[in-house]
Amino acid sequence: MNELSFDFARPGLLVSVRDAEEARTALLAGADVIDVKEPNRGPLGAADFAEIAAIVGVVQSRVPVTAAMGELLEEFANAKEGVNGSLIPRGVSLFKFGLAGCGRVDDWQVRWAEVVSSLMQDSRTAQARPVAVVYADWQAADAPEPDEVLQPAIELGCPALLVDTWDKSAGGLFTHWSPESLHDFVRQVQRHRVMVVLAGALAGEQLRHAVALGPDLIAVRGAACETSRNSAVSFDRVRCLKQLLAASASPETTSR
Repeated sequence: MNELSFDFARPGLLVSVRDAEEARTALLAGADVIDVKEPNRGPLGAADFAEIAAIVGVVQSRVPVTAAMGELLEEFANAKEGVNGSLIPRGVSLFKFGLAGCGRVDDWQVRWAEVVSSLMQDSRTAQARPVAVVYADWQAADAPEPDEVLQPAIELGCPALLVDTWDKSAGGLFTHWSPESLHDFVRQVQRHRVMVVLAGALAGEQLRHAVALGPDLIAVRGAACETSRNSAVSFDRVRCLKQLLAASASPETTSR
């Protein structure tokens, strides 16, 4: 069973933070999920182990903590070369790897399964589960097409699937994927009891379009920050996003 129950009204608000102080701000402002990533290291840049652990300590299980772990191919290559692989502190609920470059690799599904298995065999991360990642700009990322990711995700027991953008300078989610087509994909994923997380420079009208698709979570970084995704998370911005989601949610999303 892939389904994972998080206790929040749909859609919930996931805020990506880079350190403990940002986590504290997002938590106080009402974030439903705290995600950890280092934006200077790419779209799913992994923060250092100590930083993730510090954020887990700040959150203290009040909301789920998730962690970005970079790109799968880099993690797989490091493991094969004997480089110390990623470690995830106890207290992280979900972890995710991007699939950039996997579109040119025939056995990416096998590599993904090996990396996930290795992480989940570590006693510290045994309770953490993998999140599937679909890049809306999958052609630019040389990633698998969205429909190619879902079945391996189900087989791996992923309780959630993230739709994000790889190139943060090339426009937001709906620059690459029409609302109509994405709506069909969201429903396809949810029919398998897999949570859908929508991200990709969501703000303003794009955020409202995303909410209307009925995801389980809306994920933000830049929209929650003072000026840009590399600046600090803002209490007021997170609070406004939380209020906007509550006001925009349709009966379909809140009843999920």
